[in-house]
Amino acid sequence: MSEANVVFNFGGVDMTIQCTKEEKMKNICQRYGTKLERNINTLIFLYGGTQLNFELSFEEQVSSLDRDNKVMKVLVYTKENEEFICPKCGEKVKLKMEKLEEIISSNNNIKEKINGIVFNLDMIIKSSSLVNTMNNQLKNINFVLNTINEDIKKINEKTKIY
Repeated sequence: MSEANVVFNFGGVDMTIQCTKEEKMKNICQRYGTKLERNINTLIFLYGGTQLNFELSFEEQVSSLDRDNKVMKVLVYTKENEEFICPKCGEKVKLKMEKLEEIISSNNNIKEKINGIVFNLDMIIKSSSLVNTMNNQLKNINFVLNTINEDIKKINEKTKIY
């Protein structure tokens, strides 16, 4: 069994993995993924402009020029995927859309309350001649701010669950 090297380039950083010429590309890439702490299913491996065939050995995949040098240079990219995949373990993350919609709704409620505060502040500025009116509006603002604070706490608790 003769030795060879595969040089992986990911984000401009080279990492060399030693292998045998008879070793399958999947095993070589798996060792690279382990060093990166990434699942190889979240990565794309390109060699000579085409995607690596994991079923082929180094010897079967390598070009004649690289075969003589016993070095294969592979470009590595992150898969752009519409699904959410954990970069560490490669498992699909299942999102509960109804929970996300609940969080979005809560955030919209907070936004409405903030707009209410802005409105009350504008009213205070415009009607600064009446002290009683200002006190009532300031009490309203205080109430709305306390409500917003409670809403934020609830959202934070829900977010921790996910």
